[in-house]
Amino acid sequence: MKRRLILSTLALALAGGAHALTFTIGYQKGGIPNILKARGTLDKYAAQGIKFKWVLFTAGPPLLEAANAGAVDFGSVGNAPGVFALAGGADLKYVGVTVNKSDSTEAVIVPRGSGLQRVSDLKGKRIGVARGSSAHAFLYSVLNSAGLTFSDVTVVPLLPPDARPAFESGSIDAWAVWDPFLTTAVQATGARVLRDHAGLGRGDTYHLVPSAVLQNPDRKRALQILLAELENAATWANANQSTVISQFSDELGIPRSVLEVTVPKSVPFNIRPFRATDVKPLQTLASAFRAAGVLPRDVTFNAQSYVTLPAFQPALATLRVK
Repeated sequence: MKRRLILSTLALALAGGAHALTFTIGYQKGGIPNILKARGTLDKYAAQGIKFKWVLFTAGPPLLEAANAGAVDFGSVGNAPGVFALAGGADLKYVGVTVNKSDSTEAVIVPRGSGLQRVSDLKGKRIGVARGSSAHAFLYSVLNSAGLTFSDVTVVPLLPPDARPAFESGSIDAWAVWDPFLTTAVQATGARVLRDHAGLGRGDTYHLVPSAVLQNPDRKRALQILLAELENAATWANANQSTVISQFSDELGIPRSVLEVTVPKSVPFNIRPFRATDVKPLQTLASAFRAAGVLPRDVTFNAQSYVTLPAFQPALATLRVK
């Protein structure tokens, strides 16, 4: 009886040890992390003591706020959220990049029947945008292309769930937004694209972690597993777009008609380690936002802002995971 009790206690201890580490992933609708989540690939690592937890965010800024607070171990965001986070003193590091291949993943849209025909027509108008998001950076470029600045318009800070009703009610004259919210609004309301990224350059997606993750051997190991599996998911998704569309539609409740537009925009899905040269566009954006009076302080991107990890797939092979 005593021996059975000891064995039972040992079994419970081992079972508990199987979930000794919880690694929290912040993600948004669409993108490679969402593909990986839908596939359930990370579930197998629970048997090796790593439980991957997923938390959905509406936009990048709140995701990175959670990461800086220690509630999230990894997050994927557009180009602006990391700039705003570091300007606010966040202790985060860039570890990866997803290169954007499409000019139409973000746009400034206007209601059907709007008299606004050119970007210059936005002067004096109310424009909804999520502050600190990639769309905020995109809006800066759009206005600049017509010789306008943020001071020439009224920027109304709204996350997508609040911006959509404001857009439909006429409380805002235009909306700077990203997919899938962009395509959903266009299809549902007949909204018209006033300007996309064509001719303005594209903003990439960046993958960041709290510095503490890199300082903890177990969490860094989990991060390397995650990055390798994200690369696997990207490769798989490029060859299985129809399945990606079905999975996203089922999991996120997004109409297939929307995903049939947005998913091909992301092809080829890709992710790679952050490099020293990736600092330049972030610094350019930070300097522009600082000059525009949007950032609270100067931000300098340098070797302390990122970590260049080994190539993701080869690194996974050295971790002795199954």
